[in-house]
Amino acid sequence: MPEPAELYIGLMSGTSIDGIDVALVDFTENRCELLQIYNHPIDACIKQKLVEISSPVSDFAILGQKRIELLAELDVVMGHYFADAANQLIKINQIAAGKIAAIGSHGQTVRHRPNNLSPFTLQIGDANIIAEKTGIQTVADFRRADIAAGGQGAPLAPAYHNAILRSHLENRIILNLGGIANITLLPKDENKPVIGFDTGTANTLLDGWYQKHHSTAEGDFDQGSQFAQQGQVHQKLLNKLQEDPYFQLPPPKSTGREYFSLDWLTKQINKIQDTIIADEDIQRTLVEFTVKTIANSIRGLAIEEYQVLACGGGMHNQFLLDLLSKELNQPIQTTNDIGVNGDYLEAMTFAWLARQRILQRP
Repeated sequence: MPEPAELYIGLMSGTSIDGIDVALVDFTENRCELLQIYNHPIDACIKQKLVEISSPVSDFAILGQKRIELLAELDVVMGHYFADAANQLIKINQIAAGKIAAIGSHGQTVRHRPNNLSPFTLQIGDANIIAEKTGIQTVADFRRADIAAGGQGAPLAPAYHNAILRSHLENRIILNLGGIANITLLPKDENKPVIGFDTGTANTLLDGWYQKHHSTAEGDFDQGSQFAQQGQVHQKLLNKLQEDPYFQLPPPKSTGREYFSLDWLTKQINKIQDTIIADEDIQRTLVEFTVKTIANSIRGLAIEEYQVLACGGGMHNQFLLDLLSKELNQPIQTTNDIGVNGDYLEAMTFAWLARQRILQRP
């Protein structure tokens, strides 16, 4: 590695809670090079507690513990998880901690209410613990800072997308398929603004419904969309899902798993009273729901020519990408196709945001 290097670590755990992504990024001479990646597992029992505490229906008592007690405990537990994730990457790659300029930690979102009378977003994973256990200065609370400045708190990646993925040759739409789907419009005209917002749910409902009906299966998601492909789109349910007021809101807007939850889905299913819907048909309908809400959001941008570049865990869902490609009548690529690791793009985002903070740049 060149000396002196500008090395930063980004830590990211999304709404899918499928592990902590760790990215070591080198910003020497204003380049942005991903040097190392690592995914740190989260124990199933801790994941379950995080899912429970993120669910509004569990507001009074969770797993025998009072909510505030559990929230405080998980804040500490996740602080250790994030610290261990960073230390493990450092250990694997035999890097001296002193060479790392800073760590940017996203934290674990447990509640996101940007449209409340008193807007808030809450990410846990005590950054004091990360700084103490790693010996590296740590930057965190990015989303609450954005809320304080009048933003939605999410998505934050569009700023980074603009820094490294914007092209003067084509309009680009970066599609992040995480637990929640979000898009970033990067116009080729540098005088036009970047637009970014959450389009709705993605893996949160797809994974949640699959897990509910495959508790003994290996893996936490519908591998190859095999379960979904056994079913048919239930048009009445699809129409009901798309009637949710969120999809009529103009951007900027953001949402989370506490809104688009299995409880929300169950309520929509119960409104379809004329028939019993097969489990696999619901899974297939959820895929279509994801595709339609993304496509409608892209059409709402009112641009004629653009390239869609997918990233996030859902970029590996080829069935979903094929359906979206057909819906938009154009091929869907991934950020990997242009040399940017789509699985660790969000972790890189928080390394970059940490650097912006350290250098006091917006």
